[in-house]
Amino acid sequence: AAARAAPARVSPAFARRVALGRTAPRAHVSRSARVASSAVAMAAASPPIYHLLTLDYVEDILEKRDPYRADHIAGAKAAEADGKVVLAGALQNPTDAGVFVFKDCDEAFVDAFVKADAYYKAGLVTGYTIRPWMIVVGA
Repeated sequence: AAARAAPARVSPAFARRVALGRTAPRAHVSRSARVASSAVAMAAASPPIYHLLTLDYVEDILEKRDPYRADHIAGAKAAEADGKVVLAGALQNPTDAGVFVFKDCDEAFVDAFVKADAYYKAGLVTGYTIRPWMIVVGA
């Protein structure tokens, strides 16, 4: 004869609540399932990853950019629409660099963005840096 598992013990108060429909009995959830569920919740709650892109411009960028500016801005707006670019703009006084803040993408994505950029292709970018950026306050 097969051995039968002993029935689970419940308190009389709990049994009354179940009988009156005030609560439903819960299925047993294994510890490993609870741990896996917690890991998923923690991964979903992990902070976003940011990268800071700095484009170094040629000295006379303001005089040379006009034929390429619409495509340059369109590329930035497309990346913003995809949720990848959070902020972008040129540094002022002097206008010698552009700065982009990327969110939740890797360095390879940012590098491909640069190489597809209209200013980069036109030779208006003399160099660039991509750095991981740890946000401490804000966002």
